[in-house]
Amino acid sequence: NFAPFLNSLAKKSLYWEYALSSSGRTFAALPTLTGSLPFAQSGFLELPKIPNNFNLFNVLNKNNFTTTFLYGGNAEFDNMKSFVLSNENAKVIDEKDFSSAYKKLPGNNGDSWGYEDQALFSKLLETPVSTSKPYFNVALTLSTHNPFMINNAAFFENRFDTYLKTAKLSPTQLEWAKSSRKALVSLINFDHAFEQFMKEYAKRPDYQNTIFVITGDHSMPEIPFQEKIDRYQVPLIIHSPLLKTAKAFKNPVSHFDLAPSILAMYRETYKLDTPKKVTWVGHGLGASSNTGYPLMQTKSQIIDYIYKNYHFVDGALYEFNTTLNENLSNNTSTKQHVENLFQTYKIKNKIFIHKQQLLPDSIYAQFIP
Repeated sequence: NFAPFLNSLAKKSLYWEYALSSSGRTFAALPTLTGSLPFAQSGFLELPKIPNNFNLFNVLNKNNFTTTFLYGGNAEFDNMKSFVLSNENAKVIDEKDFSSAYKKLPGNNGDSWGYEDQALFSKLLETPVSTSKPYFNVALTLSTHNPFMINNAAFFENRFDTYLKTAKLSPTQLEWAKSSRKALVSLINFDHAFEQFMKEYAKRPDYQNTIFVITGDHSMPEIPFQEKIDRYQVPLIIHSPLLKTAKAFKNPVSHFDLAPSILAMYRETYKLDTPKKVTWVGHGLGASSNTGYPLMQTKSQIIDYIYKNYHFVDGALYEFNTTLNENLSNNTSTKQHVENLFQTYKIKNKIFIHKQQLLPDSIYAQFIP
């Protein structure tokens, strides 16, 4: 009820109800979403030098796409700019590229995160329409970030109050909403900005051939979690006028699974050239994983591991259902199996940290000279 446009869009899209971010913070979003890349010691972007890797920026660029990352703040945050620019011809648009015509988020003690979502979406709408080259744009919004300071706050607070009156909320849900007022008001602001953006994009001639992927870099830790896995739950929606039918999926997926599926779709449908050998951590949005994947809470914590419908964290195994409600599992054999998988990942990750190399230079150079 606090993101009505996003909810309506999900019903007309491919929608994964139980999608998980790869981490509890922003630092892992870009490398895992675009490259299904491992964490290394403190996150892939904290490596002293970005090792050769395959990701959506360089693979699509090799196939004549223009590739751009847009961010309303300083793109050097979490070394995102270095990662994007390590891919030849990729472009970065951040706060230095916004004119005075755009509004920044209100400052918290004079310190603003950057430009509001409305400004970022306007900037994205300004990206040129090309009839000869396809494009890949990534936009990272800011307005739903703590401390949730937004422009025109009274307008969105009024919407929040209206939702409380009209939504069918239980007493517990009502208390939850009231206690999370500021965060949810910022979500309403995002939803409104995104709705206006989509209406304007629909007027562009390239809209009919555009694929939109909407997700969160991480959940809002300021809103109390009901389950341990809630720390990672985010929306994942793929929307396009090209879509033949809408569908909701209940299989758990993660940020690691996006890039493999996007490139598989382009390879099979549009015959794009993709690498023959890859180092994906994920398995694809439709695949059933027999190995699982790790989740990194903070830059110093890799303590979560997901395997099928099991969540291993802090030495305990939880089993979750299709609504991500978790219960402690007493299945000792499964717990041992998941621990072994987690340990295997940690060993591979340590080897990567030591070697600082994902794949032989010859394989990388063969695809991207």
